[in-house]
Amino acid sequence: MKLLKKILILTLFAGILRGGGLLPQLGGQRAGTSSFTFLKIKPNARASGMAETFMALGGDASVIHYNPAGLIQIGAPSVTFSHLDWYTDINYEYFAISIPTKYWALGFEAGTLHMPAMEITTEYKPYGSGEYFNFSNYFFGLSFSRKMSERFSFGITGRIAGEEYLHFKSTAFLLDLGTFYYTGYKDLRIAVSFLNFGPPTAPGGTYEYINKDGVLENREYEKFSPPTTFHLGSAITLYENRILNCLLSAQLNHPVDNAEYFAFGTEFTLLKTLSLRAGYDTNNDTNPFSYGIGFAAEKWGQSLRIDYAYRDNTYLNRTQQIQISYNF
Repeated sequence: MKLLKKILILTLFAGILRGGGLLPQLGGQRAGTSSFTFLKIKPNARASGMAETFMALGGDASVIHYNPAGLIQIGAPSVTFSHLDWYTDINYEYFAISIPTKYWALGFEAGTLHMPAMEITTEYKPYGSGEYFNFSNYFFGLSFSRKMSERFSFGITGRIAGEEYLHFKSTAFLLDLGTFYYTGYKDLRIAVSFLNFGPPTAPGGTYEYINKDGVLENREYEKFSPPTTFHLGSAITLYENRILNCLLSAQLNHPVDNAEYFAFGTEFTLLKTLSLRAGYDTNNDTNPFSYGIGFAAEKWGQSLRIDYAYRDNTYLNRTQQIQISYNF
């Protein structure tokens, strides 16, 4: 009865988010209508190799960015660094740390998306004006996770995100909410998260606009909502012995600025050391497959993990991601 009750609570929570107006049924016609879209880029290389099906996995401090309820499930202090080679010389750096106790955990994360200075071009100087500009995105987040029982935990993250381009600057305060639940059937777990919830934002200041009567007006910039997303994920170990471990994960993703889609991932681990990963994303029209590899070492109750992920793209350059995590 307790298991059934908790599953019903998770289902009700998901139904409220989807049916209560927080997650409207929108499709591709809403693509490109959110601010702070860099928050959609995920920092975990293990997750990237499995099509980002990381909601119900965790294992290191970067779970903050996916589901803050997973922090307390780590069971040990954790620190992680990751670097992502994104498109056209854009780079993404990420850092996270978590400190658990018996029943609760705290975590901190920081990330930045940046690029080299780019020369400004104009109508009369199409090959460069000699002046340069920078574009950058950044965020800082503080998380809290609480274990309500041996199987169930919840978490919350408060995050400050910012975008800067020339003299334009936008900042916002966003919230993440998440739950994590072990069902009791083998190691099957179910996780629900609601990420990047916050008010619409716009750059500060005004711009000049000539209305239909020819009068010059100073107008504020239009506001756009953050990339709020609902996730429902699960994971289970399909097979395990002393040599091989086979893990399967699946996830439903519902962004407010695009169509709902599914993602699937798998991980094969040999001798608890070498991991091979693959993922399939139904929302990617060019190349839905992603791949990854990882190496883990454990000694004296501590563990070091090095992960790498790769994805080829039809129209843009390939992306590569590397991550180093250490659990004390």
